[in-house]
Amino acid sequence: MMQRKITVTVEPTPHELAFEFSQMGDKNQAEFFNELARLVDEWEKPFCFQLQYIADHPTLTREGREVMRQIGEYGEVTPNA
Repeated sequence: MMQRKITVTVEPTPHELAFEFSQMGDKNQAEFFNELARLVDEWEKPFCFQLQYIADHPTLTREGREVMRQIGEYGEVTPNA
């Protein structure tokens, strides 16, 4: 019998990642941000550089910018910080 091992690399699209995040509960979304913080802590440049690149990118819509603003706003006023 002939067997083949096939490896497939699939990169999720921004839509797929956003959809998955939107389907998570609050606990998993909080864990997502915790993990993101851990990952970006290992980057050569601070995370603020990437945020600026995103804010300056022509594909960022007014709605996307508003979501970024709300995340920043709610992140500042959280009672658990």
